[in-house]
Amino acid sequence: MSKGSDLQVDHDLLSTSAKQLAQIRSEFRGLDNWKQDLQPLLGDRRVQGAMGDFVDNWDKNRKRLVKEIEEVGAMVRTTSHAFKGLDRQLADAIQGKQGKQGKST
Repeated sequence: MSKGSDLQVDHDLLSTSAKQLAQIRSEFRGLDNWKQDLQPLLGDRRVQGAMGDFVDNWDKNRKRLVKEIEEVGAMVRTTSHAFKGLDRQLADAIQGKQGKQGKST
């Protein structure tokens, strides 16, 4: 296998990505009750009605986005754990092989 085809995993990037996704999820979840906070600022009832429709639509889509962010975050964490486990297995195999070679000489 050539050097250019070796798989390289940036564990720091995966860890940072998982943390950032968790922060984004928290921010989105924290936007639950902003409709009531917004209404007094809008004045006219027609504007309140239009903005109410917008907020209701946003709430539906926000909940969908939160779910998708959670799913992507879980995939990132699973990927990170899998590669760390594989790294450990490979390191253990190499150390075991080196140890056996050292004993037989």
